[in-house]
Amino acid sequence: FFRYPDCVKDYDLEAQINGSWQTIASARDNYLRRRSHTFDAVEATKLRLNVLATNGAPSARVYEIRVYDEA
Repeated sequence: FFRYPDCVKDYDLEAQINGSWQTIASARDNYLRRRSHTFDAVEATKLRLNVLATNGAPSARVYEIRVYDEA
């Protein structure tokens, strides 16, 4: 498959819950430009995306992160 070099390959999505960062979703060896994750509901004060690797480019490109409550 073709892999966009600036696409995020490995990452962890973390939420700050009660002052502590917890991984709520992650991906390894990703080549898709759009990803969707489902996880248990959490009450968080912050959200961060830790990009660990790209598919070859020196920097990653993240255009948007959306969070929905399906309750």
